Amino acid sequence: MFIIYSMTDTTNENEMTEGMFIDAMNQLKELNEKRDEENKKYKEEVIQLKKELISCYGVVRLLDNLNENHPLGETPVEVKIVIETLREYLSQYVEDNILGSLE
Repeated sequence: MFIIYSMTDTTNENEMTEGMFIDAMNQLKELNEKRDEENKKYKEEVIQLKKELISCYGVVRLLDNLNENHPLGETPVEVKIVIETLREYLSQYVEDNILGSLE
């Protein structure tokens, strides 16, 4: 909440100007602290999402490797297509949005 002072309401203009300045700075400080807190929360969420995405990517790569080296027989072609598509999608996403942001 911003407080608006009227210069005509006071007898000492210097004190009122100083008070206005102090109030404005306190309000800006509060706004800045709220913004910093929100930014910290969002950064933590982004880091958590990146960790989850990297874990998913690792699992898909593991599935892809298991699929290629399956000793008991042939994996259905539909399963192969889904695994390969998901691996390619996650690979591109990780490269563009996670590894690319590290540079």
